[in-house]
Amino acid sequence: MQDHSQKLVFGAMMVAFFTILLAGAFYIPLIGVVIFPFIPLPIILYRLRYNRISTIFVVFSGSLLTLLVGGLYIIPLAVLLGVLGFLIAETILIGKSKLYTFMASGIYLIAIGMLGYIIGVLFFNFNVVDLIFQAMNETKGQFLQSFEATGMEPKLYESIVESAFVYYQSAIPAMFILMVYVFTFLMVIPNFEVLRRLGHDVPKFSPFREMRLPLITIFIYGLFVVLPYMMDIRPESSAYLFYVNATIIIRTLLALQGFALILYIMHTLKLPKVVSFFSVLLAFLFNPITTLLGILDIGMNIRALIGKDNLK
Repeated sequence: MQDHSQKLVFGAMMVAFFTILLAGAFYIPLIGVVIFPFIPLPIILYRLRYNRISTIFVVFSGSLLTLLVGGLYIIPLAVLLGVLGFLIAETILIGKSKLYTFMASGIYLIAIGMLGYIIGVLFFNFNVVDLIFQAMNETKGQFLQSFEATGMEPKLYESIVESAFVYYQSAIPAMFILMVYVFTFLMVIPNFEVLRRLGHDVPKFSPFREMRLPLITIFIYGLFVVLPYMMDIRPESSAYLFYVNATIIIRTLLALQGFALILYIMHTLKLPKVVSFFSVLLAFLFNPITTLLGILDIGMNIRALIGKDNLK
């Protein structure tokens, strides 16, 4: 009986905490940005302590209580973040790695984003992709007008501008996936740190400098490099859409591998953290070189060479 009372009291506390965090994230300027990643935390804390059914009830109660905070329109976000907290807690309880939690949370958010897009198109006649296209077309028109104002010959730049905007329009799926995983990273890492400080046994990421992509990544990237020479990939075709998005994601992974190599070198040489910071900043500015470093690190195992030199 006492345990049941404690469950109810703790559940009520977590529902209130969930609602307060959601309200703070929406109504407190600037500080709300800091609060937002911790909205799933009450659900995580409750699930780590009690069973699934009780946690689902807490998510449901917290989502309904948000009606008092922001009305009907805020409930979908409350449900999304509540289920995300439930998912994170489940991966912790079944002993999955932090990478597994990160990837699973990202896949969940991508699926919710796609579902939201479909619902928006079918039931509310709201297509966010069309809005992005309209904004990009307006920007393209402004570009063309600015070029015309300079007196340049239209034929010299119209095809270049058109190709660039077709590329960026085609890249929207890849941009969406990358943005989702950045958002997921910002949601998972702070909550894991809080849970660790509260005494919960949570998994850790290996240091970023130890990141190693498999060798096959280079071959896949090489295939996409030569693919335009092997087949006719026309803009706005399905093949072009796949090619652009796959290339962006692979290049991003290779750039991350380059950043990891730079941090590994800084760590091996035992240089101050300020040097590492400026090295990473320069790597951002010279992204193609960073990507090349990532390719060389995978293919030539530069770290092993650095380790041998360090031993000498």
